Amino acid sequence: MSSVDNERSDDAPPQPPVTDHQRELAAQAMSEFEMGQYVNCSKTMSQLADARPTDVKVILNRSVALFYQSQCKAVDEFRHNIQTVFTMARISPDLSEKSNLDDADYAVVYYNKAVILYHEKQHRAALSILEKLFKYIEPIDEALAQKVMLLLTELYLSVHQPFDAWRMILNIEKFLSGKSQSSQGDKDKNDSNNAGAQEALKAKLNLYKVRCNLMSKQMKNKKEYKALQGNSPPVVYVKAYYEYLKGNLKKAAKMLGNPPSSHLSPSTGECLAVLYHNNQALINMCLKKPNFGICQIRDALKFNEKIMRDAVPNDKARPPLQLSYVSQHYVLLYNLGVLQLHSQRPSLAFDCFVECVQVYHRNPRLWLRLAECCIMFHRENNDVDREHRHKLEVIQASVGSGFHHKLILGQGVQKDRKVSASGGVFPTLNLGFASFCLKNAFALLPVDSLDVKSPPPDEQAESGPPPTDPVLVSAEPGNPLRETEAANLRCSILAASAYVALCENEYCKALAHAVNLLRQPNLTAAQRYLGHMYKGEALVTLDRIADAIDELNPEKVTDISTSLPEANNDQEKELDGLAENRMLRKYIFLLASLVKWSPDSVTVAKGLMQYNLAVAYAMRTDYDKSLRALTESSEKVGSPIPVQMFYLKLYLDLKQGNKKAAINVINEHFGYISRS
Repeated sequence: MSSVDNERSDDAPPQPPVTDHQRELAAQAMSEFEMGQYVNCSKTMSQLADARPTDVKVILNRSVALFYQSQCKAVDEFRHNIQTVFTMARISPDLSEKSNLDDADYAVVYYNKAVILYHEKQHRAALSILEKLFKYIEPIDEALAQKVMLLLTELYLSVHQPFDAWRMILNIEKFLSGKSQSSQGDKDKNDSNNAGAQEALKAKLNLYKVRCNLMSKQMKNKKEYKALQGNSPPVVYVKAYYEYLKGNLKKAAKMLGNPPSSHLSPSTGECLAVLYHNNQALINMCLKKPNFGICQIRDALKFNEKIMRDAVPNDKARPPLQLSYVSQHYVLLYNLGVLQLHSQRPSLAFDCFVECVQVYHRNPRLWLRLAECCIMFHRENNDVDREHRHKLEVIQASVGSGFHHKLILGQGVQKDRKVSASGGVFPTLNLGFASFCLKNAFALLPVDSLDVKSPPPDEQAESGPPPTDPVLVSAEPGNPLRETEAANLRCSILAASAYVALCENEYCKALAHAVNLLRQPNLTAAQRYLGHMYKGEALVTLDRIADAIDELNPEKVTDISTSLPEANNDQEKELDGLAENRMLRKYIFLLASLVKWSPDSVTVAKGLMQYNLAVAYAMRTDYDKSLRALTESSEKVGSPIPVQMFYLKLYLDLKQGNKKAAINVINEHFGYISRS
């Protein structure tokens, strides 16, 4: 509540002088409010409002008292009263117009509105108001100014802007430093209480700093981390997250401790049971235990439903403002989808992601996950072509007998390809929708630095120095992506796009995606291998055989690891030496190792590349070279041989008129079928 006096702004309606009795009522109401006697405070403020019906401060303070009297449940009434204050004071509700804040009379009104928006999860709307209010921070009351800056810090973290939050923390520290210097001569008996409050505030600011560092993955600032004190849940969970990013998974799980109770905090609206089971699930995913993680995420969802029932026991009951929007349903559902995808359940993961994309539609990583579900549903892994069931389909049937005995070959591994009739717009598990998702994912990434032309030196001088903050890409509900992470994500999107385009017979698009992929500077060896493979396949289908043969040279395959490449130049090596970059590289390698990738050796990778080379030779009717390449390929790939090699071997033998060799292949591998 704010104090009542006879100061007014130029645009506010004139007010009569404040009498001594009215001052006594205001002091009494303030005392009752501070003691939590909200009913008595409301009655006192009503008496004061009867005496001063046009006083904006009185109307606002009575609204606050009535709101607290309702146990913070009468949100609509409080919002209406705040709007009434804006109307009476003739000021803009969103601070978009020139407002009379020179004497800071109405700063508390904007702050109260921002608090409502914050608890209603309208973080950007609240941020818009407080950023404008921050311009008038100097004349505002010190206590209110401190609350404004703390709420701004929380809002910046809520919208994943850690660098803005860090600057606001520095403003708060500067504000506190000036405040302590000005009050050195005003010491009294309450100094011990003030010192305790200051220490608590410093601890809170230090926790904010650690959260900023973790959100931006600035791991080198260990000073703030070591300064964390106490065993409060926020401190414990921040420490566990720090160890998680360092790759110390078992230590992070141990720091989380035992499962807490499913109690809902009445002040913050957080449930530790939900946070605990969610965090343990993600740790178990990184420990390659996705099925165990799924069970824990489902427990977290159950606890989330329970706290929602506790907060809103029936349809008529209205929960307090701070408990109105406490559900973590979509965050948990997103994590459940990731775990289902790691458990090779693309259909279940797809259902989770489709529901989440309605909320987190600006997350490029989520769109990629949707596409990965479609790709996995279309083709589970790279070893499916070695399965016996596909081998049984090479020879579909045999007809006739004796001299007229004939074999009917199958239609190949692509006979089950399904083309989307909807154009990929509607969410269905097919490659058409995967292509749509990949386009969205690519569009949400920042412009590729390779496509940005640097301006001339004179224009650079006019535009001033470039921004110092690193580029962050929104990836809610997770932390934002750093520039290097966005570049890695771009490579994954391009690789998936090239594969989907090949499967959809869009060979020009596949070639464009593969070329774009190969020009990226931070490709993993596996992605570079796929880029050459996809580019070669696209060139073959476009009848550019000579270019395809050069692209499919197996001798170029020297590495297929999924780890990030080492630094090439001095600047990159200097960045790579930083602690946070080393930890980030370790964390990315940990995530990359969760998925078993095939081919798992350079020899097998060369063999698969050589098979595509054999196809290219066959397309050029160079059957001898094709047969030699196929023979070497089958030796490198090993047993069981992918079914495509049988089709190509039979084709080459028949084209060369080598009927005996074709019969030997059939008798050796399919004799039980031909005899039947």
